[in-house]
Amino acid sequence: MAFTNCLVDAPLPDIQLGTLTLYQLYDISNEIDLDKAQTCLAKPTARHTPPVRVRQSESIQIAQPPVRVNLDTVTFVLDGFSLTGTLRASIYDLGAVALAMELSLPQPVGWSKVADLLQIAQELPELMQNRFQKALEELERLLQPALAQPHRAAIVEDYSILVVKHLVDNIAVATLAEHPLVWAALLGEQRSLSQSASSLISSMSYYPDDLALLSWNGALLIEPDPLAAATAVDLIEFANVELLLMRSYDADLDAELPRMYRQIPREQRRFTLPLLRRYSRLLHDVQRLVAEITEVTERVDNALKVTDDVYWNRLYSAMLSVLRVEVWRAGVEHKLALLRQTYSMLHDEADTERATAMEGTIVLLILFELVMALFRH
Repeated sequence: MAFTNCLVDAPLPDIQLGTLTLYQLYDISNEIDLDKAQTCLAKPTARHTPPVRVRQSESIQIAQPPVRVNLDTVTFVLDGFSLTGTLRASIYDLGAVALAMELSLPQPVGWSKVADLLQIAQELPELMQNRFQKALEELERLLQPALAQPHRAAIVEDYSILVVKHLVDNIAVATLAEHPLVWAALLGEQRSLSQSASSLISSMSYYPDDLALLSWNGALLIEPDPLAAATAVDLIEFANVELLLMRSYDADLDAELPRMYRQIPREQRRFTLPLLRRYSRLLHDVQRLVAEITEVTERVDNALKVTDDVYWNRLYSAMLSVLRVEVWRAGVEHKLALLRQTYSMLHDEADTERATAMEGTIVLLILFELVMALFRH
């Protein structure tokens, strides 16, 4: 594959040293006990990993740092390149697992080849998919004692991060953010993009020699400081975890809402004794589901906080915006509101029926007393 019709004024310098990380993220449980998980893995590399301390990273507050573990060394051939690296896992107490293949790029690599690799990353070869699946199944087996209500959601998130440590030639890094060749490479496109395509990518930097470009399917980090690069990768990873969980909760609600609506007419036809609350089972199910989803969404909201108006806050917020996490969150909140309205409606109807039954019972008791009084006289 190669770029065609790329209208650029000057060639870009090749990437001298870089790392391509391919992510697959899974929702496997309602909650994971991280202390138990660390024990279950029984590997020297399995450890709680708090944010690294770099560039005001004290503003990053994470309630439960994930357990990170190196699983294996991997080698794959992509687009003629032999890429070697590490397969690792990040295990979150929220029930999510992020598997990452961190592959070192051969040196040097041109931007057209970067586009090829990122395009392949959007639909991984079967061999790589199988390696991810095998690693996930092994993790699920090892982590079984640490999983609360284990399940594997059908939704899987994938993402790619290219970290560039050095370019072959010196260049003003800021110019890369405005270069159509770089946009196309990040989006995995083989044709030149229009100027309006820049709106699909969020760009930011802190120093003159660093740059972060964020899109919905991948991120490009030009960062000579390895600690800063690690912090940015951590934030991008957690934003993807948040997206995964919101999409999973949304799918759960999509499945539950029709089931509950189908159950309402059945409950209406079901005979219940007077003074017993109708819909009791359905009300319990609705209340339970609302409580569960509300609890887990609040845990997601409180899992990671980026305080103050600093660079990391802007990067994390931009990542959430690019991934449209708030759109999925709004969908979840809307469906929770529908459930709450359904609960309120059923509760009111059940109370009305119960009040009517009580009034009828009182009238019958009064009539009974009148009849008994007549008999006595």
